[in-house]
Amino acid sequence: MEKTKICQDCKKEFKIIKKTRYERKYCDKCSQQRKKDYENIHNVTFEDCDEE
Repeated sequence: MEKTKICQDCKKEFKIIKKTRYERKYCDKCSQQRKKDYENIHNVTFEDCDEE
């Protein structure tokens, strides 16, 4: 069974398998980008962070 969800980053619809243990929140494209960003997290410096 498939289920349609909306990506939390780009707001596009994507399909997931309903019986998975953890439901996905992001489409394949956004998921790959997040993975790439996470792998490079050690390169982030203090100056790169936003102040709020």
